[in-house]
Amino acid sequence: MTGVETVLIAVLAAAIYSATSYLKKHMKDDPENFDPVKFAATLIVGAIVGFSMWTSGIPITQEAVETQLVAYAGLVAIVENVIKVIYRAFTKS
Repeated sequence: MTGVETVLIAVLAAAIYSATSYLKKHMKDDPENFDPVKFAATLIVGAIVGFSMWTSGIPITQEAVETQLVAYAGLVAIVENVIKVIYRAFTKS
């Protein structure tokens, strides 16, 4: 798999993660409006995850695109949450 394909699959996983997260929040009693900046930030995190997976040589086989999407979406969620925790720790001080 090429680096471009790896990054694109990770960005797709980030988009799916972001869309499902938005839909979950939009279905609440006090729905959240779509925030294109948050969406773009999640896509950027996805691209970084895909690029780092590609450059680190971590083998993700081509067995199934679903497996790759789940792996990348999980990584995107974890990385994004870590970034938020660090950001909030610094801005709270």
